[in-house]
Amino acid sequence: MITAKNAIDTLQKRYNELINIHDAQRFNEWKIKTLQTLGHIYGADHNSYSALKNINSFSYSDRTINAIREATELIKGLIEDLDNLGLPIIFNNNTPNVNLNISQQNTQLQTTNISINLDILIDILKDELKGSQIKELKAIIESNESLEEKKKSFFDKIKSFGADIASNVLANLLTNPNIYEQILLHL
Repeated sequence: MITAKNAIDTLQKRYNELINIHDAQRFNEWKIKTLQTLGHIYGADHNSYSALKNINSFSYSDRTINAIREATELIKGLIEDLDNLGLPIIFNNNTPNVNLNISQQNTQLQTTNISINLDILIDILKDELKGSQIKELKAIIESNESLEEKKKSFFDKIKSFGADIASNVLANLLTNPNIYEQILLHL
């Protein structure tokens, strides 16, 4: 599984290779390896993959200097984004994902469907909660209580962890780039 840390480390390695390149042939070899890396991290449909693919360098041309500069800025930006925002969600139709479908209906009978990969929520909970707190929540989920009792127990347990925990989980969820992009599309 790709984590934000190993994605950052790999892109940092590609960046360090790039700053030592001064000719078109070595740049094009670097570009091939880096496209493969971006494909693993983001997928070939991601705009960062397309952006690097469109940066060209030709032998016997002044274009190599500009290509290296553009690629440097792209990689630096990707490292910064991963460091600040974490990994993006990539939907792959070939692998089974657990998706949450939320339907909302207003008085005008318009329906909005939003699909959210639950991995985001799980990662946020792991980041914000201690291991013992996660075990307590898991125990509630696995209990034999009715759905309404589980919901109340879950709510009370999260409240007992402190107001900061609930607000941090909600803030991290809503500021995840893949979530807020979807929210903006549907608002």
